[in-house]
Amino acid sequence: MRKVVGSNPARPTKTDKNVAMNQNALNGVEPMPSEIFNSEKFVEISGRAEYCAVKRLKDVVKLKLRTAKRLYTLKVEPAKAEEIIKRLQCEIREI
Repeated sequence: MRKVVGSNPARPTKTDKNVAMNQNALNGVEPMPSEIFNSEKFVEISGRAEYCAVKRLKDVVKLKLRTAKRLYTLKVEPAKAEEIIKRLQCEIREI
């Protein structure tokens, strides 16, 4: 009897893994970024964040917290952003 290479039904192929990943994305398993509107909550989350990316635009500053599972974003005016950045408990990265 001839054995066909790569036809082990117990071991998923690369295409099977890609299909499973796409199905998980459609089912909502992969987390989406979240916008936070409360600065106190944002500072609280910074305790478990890896880093905070600061993006300064003309009239708004975007603060982005990267945690293990999710990206949290807070949009604030430049003056208020400086106060919040001083209170964050994680690494700060300017982008």
